[in-house]
Amino acid sequence: MGYLPQLTPLFKKNNGIDIEITYEKRFTSVDDITHDGQHIHDYYEIYVNLSGDVSFLVENSLYPIRRGDIIITTPNEIHRCVYHSDCIHEHFCIWMKGVPLSSALLKENLEKNKLVVLAKEEKENLIDLCFSLYKSHTDNDMLRFHAIANFFEILNLICTRRKNVAYIRDLPKNFSKIIDYITCNYTDPSCSTATICKLFYISRSTLCRHFQYYFQTTPSDYIESKRFSEAKKLLTAGASVQDACLNSGFSDYSYFIMRFRKKFDITPAKYQKAMYKQFEK
Repeated sequence: MGYLPQLTPLFKKNNGIDIEITYEKRFTSVDDITHDGQHIHDYYEIYVNLSGDVSFLVENSLYPIRRGDIIITTPNEIHRCVYHSDCIHEHFCIWMKGVPLSSALLKENLEKNKLVVLAKEEKENLIDLCFSLYKSHTDNDMLRFHAIANFFEILNLICTRRKNVAYIRDLPKNFSKIIDYITCNYTDPSCSTATICKLFYISRSTLCRHFQYYFQTTPSDYIESKRFSEAKKLLTAGASVQDACLNSGFSDYSYFIMRFRKKFDITPAKYQKAMYKQFEK
């Protein structure tokens, strides 16, 4: 299931702004079986790269990233790091809910392009701010003040200093057609590995090899992640568990509940109740 962030109030008297920041630096091999799978969670995420031969997959787009580059994802978007070689992968992740600036930050130029690139000197400033936030995000009142200042300075830097870029790693034409097909048809239960192989005259082994190379996942896991993302959006919007199951591409109700619980460690019904409680706050 991967790491599940535990967001905490940024302010001592919680005004609805919750964040968590993690820092990681470790050697990772391309074939490391401990890699996280596709992430699908209920909060905004700011990923800041410090090192590593990686790209970042968000939904259907693969973004090449370098030191100081930023990827921003919105709730329930499918995303993950894709490794191109054995490397030391160093990065920050900031998760957040209830941030007033999030609307302007995430809607302007980010609905289609999740990559934020700053000027070189601003990248180093951002990294310094992330380290400062990471060290000061504690229950200590004095350090909490610095954490608040650092957090909003990071958001301001991203909002005001980003360059307009749209770098997306090119995928082979035939593979892009397959991804487009899945995007248009994943809510149809007949969309499957077997169907894709038949429609595109490709062997299962070749299809799986392409998915592993470009997305580091399998075709079936990629399709299922698209369905989970849709199901969570439907549940949050108030759809019944049965409607969320059928309208996201799952044909078997019991299987949907079982897989949802295994993926998110909660049943669809309890997940929906938890979302309602958040909106009531």
